[in-house]
Amino acid sequence: MCRRSNDLNPKLYYKRNCAVLSTVILNAQKLHYNKIILGSKDKMKSTWKIISEEKGKTKSGIDIQSLVMNSNVIVNQNKTANIFNNYFISTADTVNSDNNKHINTSITNPINYITNNFRRPLPKISWQYASTHEIKKKNLSH
Repeated sequence: MCRRSNDLNPKLYYKRNCAVLSTVILNAQKLHYNKIILGSKDKMKSTWKIISEEKGKTKSGIDIQSLVMNSNVIVNQNKTANIFNNYFISTADTVNSDNNKHINTSITNPINYITNNFRRPLPKISWQYASTHEIKKKNLSH
């Protein structure tokens, strides 16, 4: 996609998905921290430990080695990553199908969409040729 377009659908789609993802992450953090605090013997100490970690004062010693899913313990980190991947993909698909009913779903390839809707890619950019020396010089000056 390009930065400037008259089509609002991709922008709305992106903003909605960012908002949904932010909400999911925030709720997951709350659940995680509540579980830590409720399961600890010294709740005040646990609370301050979480605050220190969030502020970046200490490094977390938490290293997840396994995942329990449907009463099965999964130790393989690749399988764990795939489970999370599949979960978030299915969640995103569900959210997309609910929130984006108004968006044109016939767009299957973004490149084709861009080439069909713009005479040339990124029309606001004026291209200039530059040598490697000029690029290195410009990068060093910034």
